[in-house]
Amino acid sequence: MSSILKSLKLYSIFFCKCPRCHKGDLFTVKNPYKLKTLDVMPKRCPVCNADFVREAGFYYGAMMMSHALTTIIAVIVHFTVFYFWGWEIAPHLIFLLSIIIGLFPVNFRIARAIWINLFVSYDPKISKDANH
Repeated sequence: MSSILKSLKLYSIFFCKCPRCHKGDLFTVKNPYKLKTLDVMPKRCPVCNADFVREAGFYYGAMMMSHALTTIIAVIVHFTVFYFWGWEIAPHLIFLLSIIIGLFPVNFRIARAIWINLFVSYDPKISKDANH
């Protein structure tokens, strides 16, 4: 993957990588659908030693990110159902709830990745040092 793509915050967010070096994983288990380990994160980045637990309750703000992502998903699903199936409430709710529940693990992790990326900046020097 090109170094330009790896330097973007979106790379860190979508691949759940350390916001400082973009190499270490934010979560100990990569598969978000292993629900027992959904929220398990190392305390520090295994590559650059960045602190992932900045303070007690740090990830409470990620709940707001998760809420925003769920709202965006709900709006997209609503317009999809409305334009393709009309305005019948039963298929609308069934489809909406199944999409929201099915995407919950991914939404949870992406919200945490967005939240930590708001407070930690990418450092290309650390990323280069991590290669050696």
